[in-house]
Amino acid sequence: MRQVSRQEKLASVTERSKPWDMVVVGGGITGAGVALMAARVGLDVLLLEQKDYAWGTSSRSSKMVHGGLRYLSQGEFRLARESVREREKLLKEAPGLIGPMSYLFPFREKQFPTRRAFSVLLNIYGYFAKKRDHKYLDRDQTIAALPGLNEEGLLGSAQYTDALTDDSRLVLRVLADARRSGATTLNYAAVKMIHSEGEGPKVLEVQDQETREVFAISTKTVVNATGVWADELRAQLGQDKRIRPLRGSHIIVPSWRMPVHQCLTYLHQQDKRGVFIYPWQGRTVIGTTDLDHSENLDLEAAITPEEVAYLLKGANHNFPGAKLSEEDIISTWSGVRPIVGNEGVDPKELHPSKAKRDHVVWDDNGTITVTGGKLTTFRVMAGQVLEACAEYLNAPGTSAASDYVFTSEEEPVDDAVFADLPEAELNRLKGYYGSDLSALIAATPSSDFSLICGSNRMWAELEWAIMHEEVVHLDDLLLRRTRIGLVLEEGGAALAGELETRLRDKLGWSMDKWQDEWSRYTQIWRDHYSLPSPHAPHQPKAIHEVAAG
Repeated sequence: MRQVSRQEKLASVTERSKPWDMVVVGGGITGAGVALMAARVGLDVLLLEQKDYAWGTSSRSSKMVHGGLRYLSQGEFRLARESVREREKLLKEAPGLIGPMSYLFPFREKQFPTRRAFSVLLNIYGYFAKKRDHKYLDRDQTIAALPGLNEEGLLGSAQYTDALTDDSRLVLRVLADARRSGATTLNYAAVKMIHSEGEGPKVLEVQDQETREVFAISTKTVVNATGVWADELRAQLGQDKRIRPLRGSHIIVPSWRMPVHQCLTYLHQQDKRGVFIYPWQGRTVIGTTDLDHSENLDLEAAITPEEVAYLLKGANHNFPGAKLSEEDIISTWSGVRPIVGNEGVDPKELHPSKAKRDHVVWDDNGTITVTGGKLTTFRVMAGQVLEACAEYLNAPGTSAASDYVFTSEEEPVDDAVFADLPEAELNRLKGYYGSDLSALIAATPSSDFSLICGSNRMWAELEWAIMHEEVVHLDDLLLRRTRIGLVLEEGGAALAGELETRLRDKLGWSMDKWQDEWSRYTQIWRDHYSLPSPHAPHQPKAIHEVAAG
């Protein structure tokens, strides 16, 4: 089936006179989930994203689809139960996209929590998941599971299961299902103003970020799913600020420099905050931090020298033989998540540990804001948004749409092209592309199923993204459709020539356009995905743990 071009899609949106049932503002996991569920109940829905899909928090989380042990430790049982059940649902529906990961939490002498206290949490965790998959490892078993682990004061560890994903691919899979269900999605389209008067349709002023042209659309309801930007849209409705942006940063190192096959969860020796070291995309990730982010939200967040030092210090304390340094770091990423403050209280006046971690849904006369929460619970959030919109739309019930996220995958047209792939890699492709995998195989020459040097991604995946996943800029392709820019040295600079040879014509770009895009991409990578400049502005030193997702 021919892919509708962005220009054709933009024309159909700008020329439309009929009001939409719903316009979703924000193309991260929350907005994508709302668009999917709304389309499934038959609503005429448009999703607009001011930059690229998953450009914000949803491509820069800790990649964890987790049940929230921290919620249990704070007595928030409802949140933990909700998170665990959503995790189990996603593991079942998309096993190649969301996969189980073994976690180890070491117990040490004179350190809290103790084995007994942690076991209580894990028993509740298992009860919510309706399965018991945790156990105690003694000292020798722990050392065998994590070779090189600091043995000082080590008593043993708790081993339990959570899950990992590729967060931007999760967003793209949800968006693909939303479009199949009838939703229209458009990236690089920024909502500048909302005009809302009386009971009639709302009028949105939208700017195409590529041409800078402004057009108007009308809609019965607006869903503000902009995450850390939620206050900006609500300010137009006379609402006070409620969002506290908190930044979490990560570093990636070669797996051979810190080989882990399970996720180590530890309390940082500097401030006793939780940090993770885990395998992802054939590399090792160390993160995360949590501190107030006061920079311009329209610029990509970037790690600071203090954060780099903090993460290296913690990693080297746990694996003293590794002696990691900045020279080992392949890339970095930093995401900003929205923490919701109490009404009438400036969010920044609250200590991070007291800030609200749950999501909220606010109704401002048909403009519904949903923010907070985490990656794992986007389906629950979407269902609550549809309930809030129902009175304005006379919409059908949401229960049928909300019972599942993904439909079952179609069988691939021809598995022979994957004959030499490990089963795990074939499962990954099924998880990433779902029912699109059949079309991907049918449309791709067998020679393009070769792996990109230094990664476990195929050239076919880049080519599919160009044709079917609304790539506008090169960074869309290398940082979000695939993670080439994160897992390869210098963002994949060594592949520049081969990337141009294979992809430029498919993108429809002239050589001048390609060179401009490559320059843009390398500048973005250096500024926001590599080590910080030694002359970067000073940031606050307080570093706190953030729940991943």
